[in-house]
Amino acid sequence: MRTRFAAMGMSGALAALACSLVPVVPATPTTPPSPEAPTPTSPPEPTFTPAPTALPAGVGGCTATATAAFEVYTRPSLLADVFGVFAPDFGPVTVGSRTADGWLGFDPGVAQAANIGVFRLRWIPPGAPIALSGDCASVPVEPWAPAPGVCYQMSMGPVEVHTAADPASAVSHTLMVGEFVSVTGRTPTGWLFVDGNDGNVPGVVGWIAELEMNVNGPCEAIPVVSP
Repeated sequence: MRTRFAAMGMSGALAALACSLVPVVPATPTTPPSPEAPTPTSPPEPTFTPAPTALPAGVGGCTATATAAFEVYTRPSLLADVFGVFAPDFGPVTVGSRTADGWLGFDPGVAQAANIGVFRLRWIPPGAPIALSGDCASVPVEPWAPAPGVCYQMSMGPVEVHTAADPASAVSHTLMVGEFVSVTGRTPTGWLFVDGNDGNVPGVVGWIAELEMNVNGPCEAIPVVSP
């Protein structure tokens, strides 16, 4: 009897213990978060711009002398055609014009029968190795300068701009000496399409007779267009 009671007591104790235990639920496995990919960043834009050459306010005309050899350009842009190399043994040149962003213009003193105005100038880039003397601070700033890679009409006298490629069409403007327009097309019948918005006469757009053509720049392959 004692053995049976003890067994019954043991069974009851085990049952009570089983009821008091909290079942352990295995944890649901979780996927560790993926590390965030770094946000790609663009490389910084180059910010280097040559500083304009300081202009002395001396006496007399402004002259520039090369202190080391460098290239000069046909227009005030590094994208323009190179005119030649300015070296110290060439002697000084007279600076007669400049741009607001620091280019210095000079007349090279060579024959330029067809070029007029600003198209006669050659250009020293900002920051070039030069020594300046004279009153360079008073050199006038060009109100307009030709862009690189553009063909321009340089009228030597009055040239009528027509509204159509037809001599009977209305005249919308007459180009005078010193007014420059880009030439962007030509017809098989002898007319040039011109645009003053790319020149120094904004708003002037139309046609001029090819017989009046006097151009500067890359004008060998003006595209043929329909009038």
